[in-house]
Amino acid sequence: MAILAGMRSALAPHVNHHTPRTPVFLAAYNRIGRAAARLVTLYTRWKNNTLPALRPSRPRTTQAPQKPYFPAGRAWLAGRTDHHVRGHASQLQHLLAQPEMAEFLTQVPRAGRILRPLCHMLGIEPPPAIRPPPKAKRIRPKRPPKPRAVPPGTPLPSDRPLPAYVRAAARAWRKKAE
Repeated sequence: MAILAGMRSALAPHVNHHTPRTPVFLAAYNRIGRAAARLVTLYTRWKNNTLPALRPSRPRTTQAPQKPYFPAGRAWLAGRTDHHVRGHASQLQHLLAQPEMAEFLTQVPRAGRILRPLCHMLGIEPPPAIRPPPKAKRIRPKRPPKPRAVPPGTPLPSDRPLPAYVRAAARAWRKKAE
């Protein structure tokens, strides 16, 4: 995809400067390159009707490799770079709005897993075809009601009498209340 290649070339000056943000820009630069290669492969296979069938996912037996740290905020890449990256982001947004791309995204859900993180880091509203389903609302079990305080003078339902110090405190409390 020429748009993502242009975005990488716009990111190159940020990668070559040695600043504290350079590792993050380098990780984003590499992610965009991998995403572009995967999207081109998926799109050409979709056009030629040669998409392989989805394989069932395997359970992970080892610990997942450490992913590079990306800032969590929306549009973090577009906000920390110059206008060239934002220009390519708007071109990508325009491309995602095209009818052919919408058809591709609905038929190939794997492309959504590639484009969703790019849309997030560039601040693009993802098209409906790649939006994740809404999260299920967590239902909390109802707690039993808290026991209410028994007013003084009410007989307790137990068969044993209250200790003497409790009866004395209740009498003193009743005298104060009057």
